[in-house]
Amino acid sequence: MRKWRFIIIILFVAILGFFLSPLGLSKATRNYFWEIAQPLGIATRASLGKIFPFLGDLLHFRKIIQQNANLVKENLDLQSKLGRLTEVDYENEVLKKELGFMKSQISNQTIPAAIIGQSSGYLKSLVIDKGKDSGLEQGDAVISQGFLVGTLTDVRKNNSELTLITDFNSLIPVVLQESRGTGLLRGGLSGLSVEDIPLNISIKKDENVITSGLGGHIPQGILIGKVSGVISKEGEIFQKATVSSPVDFSKLEVLFVIIKND
Repeated sequence: MRKWRFIIIILFVAILGFFLSPLGLSKATRNYFWEIAQPLGIATRASLGKIFPFLGDLLHFRKIIQQNANLVKENLDLQSKLGRLTEVDYENEVLKKELGFMKSQISNQTIPAAIIGQSSGYLKSLVIDKGKDSGLEQGDAVISQGFLVGTLTDVRKNNSELTLITDFNSLIPVVLQESRGTGLLRGGLSGLSVEDIPLNISIKKDENVITSGLGGHIPQGILIGKVSGVISKEGEIFQKATVSSPVDFSKLEVLFVIIKND
């Protein structure tokens, strides 16, 4: 169809030029051919009338596509910048919480550490990028956002293994801040709990659970979480308290190791 339109246009232009030429045919002959060519001219004009609007629409559509592509690119750039700003705000908020806790630990030194590995399966342990060269020792407490998250169980030259308090093998001497009941914090599949609390202690829900300092290595007063429930069974000489921590142990990022000064 396009091929025939092109041929018709060429023929029309050639015939028009021929008849307009002063060297062309006689007036009578030209008039005769004008009568023959008139329908052809009408058809040609109709074809051109359809072709040029189509070309205009095509160019306009192409312009819209380009504008849309530019808008998509600008939107992606803005999303990328927003993502970076959000991450910076999050990191600043975490650091503020850490610095707030560190101010209360004037007598202790804190060493920042990055997580470089983690265990799989039932063991709840991490590997950090600090070790003996940074002054770390086995048993040092590790915090995140001001809350205890674990202790160092294996310290090497340039890295250390950290056992989280959510691990079943972790035992931390603690005290319930209001009722003053003492016990051992243990982890497990069901969560954190304080065991071996004497029955004569009236445990209060939502009271703070902090480190007791017994054993001499972990400083006293490090916040762990709050009492979320009490478990007391008839015939037993101790009771148990479940503990909730605000720390998401699956998303630990910024860690600090507490080194107790002599």
